[in-house]
Amino acid sequence: MTLVVEPIAILPHCLGSVWTVADPEALAEVCAQILIGRALHAAMILDGVHPAGTPPIVSAALKEKLRLELHPQTNPKIWHRDGLLFEIISWVAAYLTATVNDAISDPHLKATNQGTDCVKVTIDPGTRTLTRATVYEYKCTTNWRQLFSQDVLAAFREYVSGERDNQLAQAAITLLIGLGFTPQERNAAYDELIRTRPLTFQASLTVAPSGFTAKQRLALFEGYDAIAGDIATRGGNIMPLDDVRAWFAVFSARVWSRIEAFDVRR
Repeated sequence: MTLVVEPIAILPHCLGSVWTVADPEALAEVCAQILIGRALHAAMILDGVHPAGTPPIVSAALKEKLRLELHPQTNPKIWHRDGLLFEIISWVAAYLTATVNDAISDPHLKATNQGTDCVKVTIDPGTRTLTRATVYEYKCTTNWRQLFSQDVLAAFREYVSGERDNQLAQAAITLLIGLGFTPQERNAAYDELIRTRPLTFQASLTVAPSGFTAKQRLALFEGYDAIAGDIATRGGNIMPLDDVRAWFAVFSARVWSRIEAFDVRR
């Protein structure tokens, strides 16, 4: 197993989970596959299926680009690299906890990507209707409380107010196309999304130290209940590490070693 996702309750603010990397090498393989554009292959690995076939073939240009991105020389680029890898890890957590009635957007391939981090739609397969849209925000940071209280909550409020309805609708409808929804079903889902707003939220952050306590979790997610709705509509997830930047430095080297071993198309 790549990642252990342990459910927790952070009352009265939210429900959530604690993430523990169970197999760094396996997780690095998943990240490497995603970075070369093989999210479907990565999903199959997470499902316990190891697809047969030839090893990945990567262009020399892409391999060099990824080498530079995974070996940054300045702090801003280090933060971007760590953010990208954490986005992928967060996507892994979302994928591992999804049900057969969920569809999740693919992870980003650029660390500086702005906009919605990830969206999940949940459907009723019997009535072919949208029942829920989940918005994810990921922050790889050493200032977790500041980022949550200032950036994450602000982003969630924009979805609640409708300010980002265009981004949300575009992402959700794209996922419904993948689920085989007809144009008429997609139109009905759009109306449901905009009119009744069946929204849930998931905030995921790196924290330190690895023994991040229940009291610290309460302090981190204080104010989350200002986002209206039942507690089940708010998720607060943490990935505790003793040293966030040091961990990602080691992990990025693992990811690069996987990519470096891929065949090159010349």
